[in-house]
Amino acid sequence: MLTNEMKRQVFLKFRTENYRASLRLEGLVERTIDLNRPAVEPTATTLKTKHVR
Repeated sequence: MLTNEMKRQVFLKFRTENYRASLRLEGLVERTIDLNRPAVEPTATTLKTKHVR
């Protein structure tokens, strides 16, 4: 079971992440470059071609 302090820390972490994300969406803060991530994000799905007869 989570203690009140653990719940508080998780809440503050998510609140901070959401605040930063909203600032990025509004264009008020530039995105930081993470060296561990690739520069191009992989696409979730690839487009499939239809087979026509």
